[in-house]
Amino acid sequence: MKQLAFVVVLVVCARGQGSLGAWIGSAPSAPRLFNDGLWRGMSAGAELGVYSMPMSPLFDLPMAFAVGAEYVQPSASSVALLDDYRGWIVRCSFVWYAGTATAPYLRLGTGATLGERYRHEVERDSTSPLRWHPARAVAVFWGLGVRGILDGAIGWFAEIECTTGDQLGLLLPLRVGVNYRWSAR
Repeated sequence: MKQLAFVVVLVVCARGQGSLGAWIGSAPSAPRLFNDGLWRGMSAGAELGVYSMPMSPLFDLPMAFAVGAEYVQPSASSVALLDDYRGWIVRCSFVWYAGTATAPYLRLGTGATLGERYRHEVERDSTSPLRWHPARAVAVFWGLGVRGILDGAIGWFAEIECTTGDQLGLLLPLRVGVNYRWSAR
């Protein structure tokens, strides 16, 4: 069944409009706003998007369904802070674009965390030692961004996203990336 789903996705991507993108990002510490300033780090990821064709004048906005994966690393240092997260976030989202060239967009999605969180050995006991624990949970996110075209099928994008989850805390990633868009038309 998984192989059949993979083949269907490849056929849809090859015969329709799609994009393949990669990005790097950062989630800087913001003590008064996000996660008590304990989360900071870098991320990198890739995403495959399939654009839907407008079905009626009422929904004449370009929309895409995207799946991707992102790897999050707390920092380049060896120091780990309470509630740091490291590992993968698998993502599915819907993206609505305000236009086909340079335009803003809105992203709404969900995913799953497959990494680890640095917390106390005994939860709610601040005297117990800190260590990495598995952090597998659902994550939800929304993002605002802008995209543009560099040359033909090569484009760029910049995005700010609010991500939260049960084992993730609250993140505010800032991302920049490039993508390749293709179309069978």
